[in-house]
Amino acid sequence: MLTGGTRLGRRLRLPGHAHLLLSLIFLSALFPVVTPPVAAQEWSAPRTVFVPETGHTADGYFLDVWRSQRSLMGDPISQELTPRTGFLADSAGNEIIQYFQNLALVYLPTAPAGEQVASLPLGFEALTEALESRPTAVVEQAARRTACPPGETTACQGFADTGHTLRGDFLSFWNTGDAGRWLGPPVSEAFRAADRSIVQYLERGALRQRVAGSVELMPLGLSTAQRQNISTEPMVQPADVPVVNEELFAPPAAPAPALPAPEQALEESVPSGWWVGGFGPGPQQGSWKEIVISISHQALWAYEGSEMVMSTYVSTGTGNVPETVTPIGHWSILSKYDVQDMEGTISDEYYFVEDVPNVMYFDNLGNAIHGAYWHNNFGTPMSHGCVNLPLDIAAWMYAWAPIGTGVSVIP
Repeated sequence: MLTGGTRLGRRLRLPGHAHLLLSLIFLSALFPVVTPPVAAQEWSAPRTVFVPETGHTADGYFLDVWRSQRSLMGDPISQELTPRTGFLADSAGNEIIQYFQNLALVYLPTAPAGEQVASLPLGFEALTEALESRPTAVVEQAARRTACPPGETTACQGFADTGHTLRGDFLSFWNTGDAGRWLGPPVSEAFRAADRSIVQYLERGALRQRVAGSVELMPLGLSTAQRQNISTEPMVQPADVPVVNEELFAPPAAPAPALPAPEQALEESVPSGWWVGGFGPGPQQGSWKEIVISISHQALWAYEGSEMVMSTYVSTGTGNVPETVTPIGHWSILSKYDVQDMEGTISDEYYFVEDVPNVMYFDNLGNAIHGAYWHNNFGTPMSHGCVNLPLDIAAWMYAWAPIGTGVSVIP
């Protein structure tokens, strides 16, 4: 096996769909980069949990979002499914959806890292159905475009994109925490329903306030799943999945390290298993397939589930200037090219490299994992920011990793 690589520079020509992905307005920075201490590397929080209140599981990205927004979303009332809705034009219909009591989440594998989870427009769909089936005069009136009164800036907020407003207690609820980000803008005005409660539809949910009561979310996730004949029957807890408990996500206290003998100090400074051929740092994102790259070790590990299936030395960015830094963070493979010419200018120096093989871009700044035929110095930073692989490893990884595969770059 070869041992080194150089990623040559920033690509000047991004594929067309990368610009589309940049226009997405969903989440940003859902998953901050966290570098655990060495002593905690052998511990990892569960990536799947069982929720006994509804008899369903939550895992991966959905688990992370649900834990932070449980009071808003409610508990999961379905398992994950792939309905092939074509939520994004370039997604090939391979999104993953899960319904919760109040909202529904969609995983978009081709979206940039940090923007791969969004909430579905259940409120807009519910309003559309109400207007198309048996609309009442009060609902039709609520669907008409409205603006805040002139000069009103505290108790009323207008949304030009939808032509509707939020007022009073509904506005206060929408501004609490991340509610506005997950519920989206209003698509109707508030109106009095048949049960005398006040109801208002938002793009991705619906709010209700009963007489003399507080604002609450309507269970649109449950009603939509039932209307679409999606199974909400509780399941039996899988034997290998723990019941959700926040204590599961708290790392154990690390024992005070013993002072190593001088001859042991160098050996013990390397985290256990962090060598080529060892298990490595382990999966960081919880996706089924994940590539993990360590800058300090100049090494890469590939995982399927909890199994390490390949490891190799690599060459990441030299970091001489900001343009040659390999970015640390959680990403995913956005596009792939069997072979591609690369060119760019860094520090007023132009470069051009023909026929770079097995190119897999993992961010929208031109950073990619690819093969390198122009050097054999893997294990040492050599590139302009990309991750260089030996040619045989690059070919294997190109075949193994589909678009959407998680890519984590750690220190």
